[in-house]
Amino acid sequence: MVIRHLLIFIALLLAWPAWAQDSLRLILPDTRPVTGEMIPVTIRGEYTGAITLEDMRFPDSAAYDWIQLGPDDWHDERVDGKQRRVLQRHIAVFARKPGNLTIGPVTHVLTKAETNSRNRVEVTAPPASIPIQPYPAPGRPTVARSLKVTDELSGDPARIRDDQTILRRITLTAEGTMAHLLPARPELREPWLISFTSPERRETRLTEHGPVAFVQWEWHLRPITGEQGTLPPMRFSWFDTNKRELRGEITPPIPFGYGKLNQNIGGTAKPGGAQGWLLAALATGGALGLIAMLWGKGARPLSALAQHWHRLRPNPALPALRLAAGQPDLFALRRAAEDYARAEQAAGRAAPRAALARLDRALFGPAPTDFDSAAFLRELTGR
Repeated sequence: MVIRHLLIFIALLLAWPAWAQDSLRLILPDTRPVTGEMIPVTIRGEYTGAITLEDMRFPDSAAYDWIQLGPDDWHDERVDGKQRRVLQRHIAVFARKPGNLTIGPVTHVLTKAETNSRNRVEVTAPPASIPIQPYPAPGRPTVARSLKVTDELSGDPARIRDDQTILRRITLTAEGTMAHLLPARPELREPWLISFTSPERRETRLTEHGPVAFVQWEWHLRPITGEQGTLPPMRFSWFDTNKRELRGEITPPIPFGYGKLNQNIGGTAKPGGAQGWLLAALATGGALGLIAMLWGKGARPLSALAQHWHRLRPNPALPALRLAAGQPDLFALRRAAEDYARAEQAAGRAAPRAALARLDRALFGPAPTDFDSAAFLRELTGR
């Protein structure tokens, strides 16, 4: 009995060096990713002996989405002067919320061929963590290396015929993200328009440069009244991982002209012939006379006055911006600044984008930097 135990101990002792030199680890980048940004993770295993079977599963989590970027890479490599069998698996992880993100542990189950036997070995990589910054805008985070928006129409809406339907197709193409992380379908509703939507299409494709995400929306548009109308622009905000700043893509406005020009919105017939020309001439003359009278009195036309007043109106987001500038939370300041810039654009004024870019660099640059919130407030508001 003693001899048998001694033989088992000697066998385990001889096999121990091969097992003890196996290692598995998670390699995370030294970056400051925001919520929704692709985090490249490398799983690297260094093994000894002949491996006949293996099984490793990357863990799912409510804290992140993930996708494997390609097939496993097995190769022989000399590590610290010793020959090893090396595995590298590349994973893309997308955090769903800010905070400290923990990935792992990951266990690799190996079957090794020993002399006249097969041994099952489990090698575990300890968990790895990385801090995740908040997304610098409200709504669903859209983070990519690049974002392209195409807006296509099947016909000219400015010359649409009576009862004609026009197909509108918008496609978003983003590098470095997954399809389900792209924005939701925007609303397209107008009181003068019937809109039929087709099922959206989403797809993630793997390329040698990483994942590329697509989403496509289609609307079948048909006007139902006799008034002129314009579809407003659509804005898609996204975080550029190359420039480390929030950017926006905007579709152009789409004016519609209608074939039902013999009816107004209520269906009442419009004046025609000589009577219509007479009414049009009288209306034009009255308008010109009113404008001339206003100019003669040193006043501007009403439309110009209204536009001028709209531009002089105070920015409603300014109080919240000033409050945020007095606090240490730069992410709250970024959200308030985006609201301020959006209100400036709506009023026909342009906010200094350079100031916003400087704040983005302080928040999402490769290394933390000091930031003067008071100077930023003065630069952004011009006060």
